[in-house]
Amino acid sequence: MKILQGIDLLKIERINKIYSKFGDRFLSRIFSSKEIEQIKEKSKYTNKIATKFSAKEATSKAIGTGFSGGVKFKDIEILNKENGKPFVTLHGKASQRLNDILSSSISISDEDGLVITIVTFIVKS
Repeated sequence: MKILQGIDLLKIERINKIYSKFGDRFLSRIFSSKEIEQIKEKSKYTNKIATKFSAKEATSKAIGTGFSGGVKFKDIEILNKENGKPFVTLHGKASQRLNDILSSSISISDEDGLVITIVTFIVKS
Protein backbone atom coordinates (compact mmCIF):
# COMPACT_ATOMS: atom_id res chain seq x y z
CA MET A 1 0.00 0.00 0.00
CA LYS A 2 1.19 3.50 -0.86
CA ILE A 3 -0.07 6.95 0.20
CA LEU A 4 0.01 9.75 -2.38
CA GLN A 5 -0.71 13.37 -1.46
CA GLY A 6 -1.03 16.68 -3.23
CA ILE A 7 -1.61 20.17 -1.86
CA ASP A 8 -2.58 23.46 -3.49
CA LEU A 9 -2.91 27.05 -2.27
CA LEU A 10 -4.79 29.50 -4.49
CA LYS A 11 -5.74 33.18 -4.33
CA ILE A 12 -9.45 33.49 -5.16
CA GLU A 13 -8.69 36.85 -6.81
CA ARG A 14 -6.71 34.99 -9.50
CA ILE A 15 -9.86 33.06 -10.44
CA ASN A 16 -11.95 36.27 -10.26
CA LYS A 17 -9.68 37.89 -12.87
CA ILE A 18 -9.70 34.87 -15.19
CA TYR A 19 -13.47 34.40 -14.93
CA SER A 20 -14.11 38.14 -15.46
CA LYS A 21 -12.05 38.01 -18.65
CA PHE A 22 -13.17 34.68 -20.15
CA GLY A 23 -16.47 33.82 -18.42
CA ASP A 24 -18.12 30.56 -19.38
CA ARG A 25 -15.38 29.82 -21.95
CA PHE A 26 -13.02 29.36 -19.00
CA LEU A 27 -15.51 27.08 -17.24
CA SER A 28 -16.11 24.86 -20.26
CA ARG A 29 -12.39 24.47 -20.86
CA ILE A 30 -11.55 23.41 -17.29
CA PHE A 31 -14.69 21.77 -15.88
CA SER A 32 -17.10 18.96 -16.80
CA SER A 33 -20.78 19.74 -17.36
CA LYS A 34 -21.60 18.23 -13.93
CA GLU A 35 -18.99 20.45 -12.26
CA ILE A 36 -20.35 23.55 -14.03
CA GLU A 37 -23.86 22.63 -12.92
CA GLN A 38 -22.71 22.50 -9.28
CA ILE A 39 -20.78 25.76 -9.63
CA LYS A 40 -23.81 27.60 -10.99
CA GLU A 41 -26.02 26.36 -8.13
CA LYS A 42 -24.04 28.54 -5.71
CA SER A 43 -24.38 32.26 -5.13
CA LYS A 44 -20.62 32.73 -4.65
CA TYR A 45 -19.60 31.60 -8.14
CA THR A 46 -15.94 32.43 -8.00
CA ASN A 47 -15.40 30.81 -4.60
CA LYS A 48 -16.86 27.55 -5.92
CA ILE A 49 -14.80 27.81 -9.12
CA ALA A 50 -11.67 28.41 -7.02
CA THR A 51 -12.29 25.45 -4.71
CA LYS A 52 -12.83 23.03 -7.60
CA PHE A 53 -9.84 24.45 -9.50
CA SER A 54 -7.59 24.10 -6.44
CA ALA A 55 -8.81 20.53 -5.91
CA LYS A 56 -7.90 19.67 -9.51
CA GLU A 57 -4.41 21.13 -8.99
CA ALA A 58 -3.88 19.20 -5.75
CA THR A 59 -5.14 16.01 -7.39
CA SER A 60 -2.73 16.38 -10.30
CA LYS A 61 0.12 16.73 -7.79
CA ALA A 62 -1.03 13.63 -5.88
CA ILE A 63 -1.05 11.71 -9.17
CA GLY A 64 2.57 12.78 -9.55
CA THR A 65 2.41 14.35 -13.00
CA GLY A 66 0.80 17.72 -12.57
CA PHE A 67 -0.92 18.69 -15.80
CA SER A 68 1.60 17.00 -18.07
CA GLY A 69 2.04 13.62 -19.69
CA GLY A 70 -1.41 13.88 -21.22
CA VAL A 71 -3.28 14.62 -17.96
CA LYS A 72 -5.84 17.36 -18.61
CA PHE A 73 -8.08 19.41 -16.33
CA LYS A 74 -11.19 17.56 -17.50
CA ASP A 75 -9.54 14.21 -16.65
CA ILE A 76 -10.03 15.18 -13.00
CA GLU A 77 -13.63 15.71 -11.92
CA ILE A 78 -14.40 17.25 -8.52
CA LEU A 79 -18.02 16.91 -7.44
CA ASN A 80 -19.83 17.33 -4.15
CA LYS A 81 -22.24 14.94 -2.47
CA GLU A 82 -25.57 16.33 -1.23
CA ASN A 83 -24.01 17.00 2.18
CA GLY A 84 -21.26 19.08 0.50
CA LYS A 85 -18.44 16.53 0.89
CA PRO A 86 -16.16 16.70 -2.17
CA PHE A 87 -14.99 13.62 -4.04
CA VAL A 88 -12.77 13.00 -7.04
CA THR A 89 -13.37 10.90 -10.13
CA LEU A 90 -10.49 10.31 -12.54
CA HIS A 91 -10.94 9.92 -16.29
CA GLY A 92 -8.62 9.50 -19.28
CA LYS A 93 -4.87 9.71 -18.66
CA ALA A 94 -5.36 10.60 -14.99
CA SER A 95 -7.22 7.33 -14.50
CA GLN A 96 -4.51 5.43 -16.36
CA ARG A 97 -1.80 6.97 -14.14
CA LEU A 98 -3.55 5.91 -10.93
CA ASN A 99 -5.17 2.55 -11.08
CA ASP A 100 -5.75 0.34 -8.07
CA ILE A 101 -7.05 3.20 -5.89
CA LEU A 102 -8.18 1.79 -2.56
CA SER A 103 -9.34 5.10 -1.08
CA SER A 104 -9.29 8.84 -1.73
CA SER A 105 -9.95 11.94 0.34
CA ILE A 106 -10.21 15.66 -0.38
CA SER A 107 -10.11 18.45 2.18
CA ILE A 108 -10.82 22.03 1.02
CA SER A 109 -10.82 25.19 3.11
CA ASP A 110 -11.19 28.84 2.11
CA GLU A 111 -10.70 31.99 4.13
CA ASP A 112 -9.44 35.55 3.66
CA GLY A 113 -9.32 35.24 -0.12
CA LEU A 114 -7.37 31.97 -0.18
CA VAL A 115 -8.28 28.35 -0.89
CA ILE A 116 -6.19 25.44 0.33
CA THR A 117 -6.77 21.84 -0.75
CA ILE A 118 -5.19 18.55 0.24
CA VAL A 119 -5.87 15.38 -1.74
CA THR A 120 -4.86 11.93 -0.55
CA PHE A 121 -4.96 8.64 -2.42
CA ILE A 122 -4.24 5.22 -0.95
CA VAL A 123 -3.22 2.86 -3.74
CA LYS A 124 -1.92 -0.67 -4.06
CA SER A 125 1.86 -0.54 -4.44
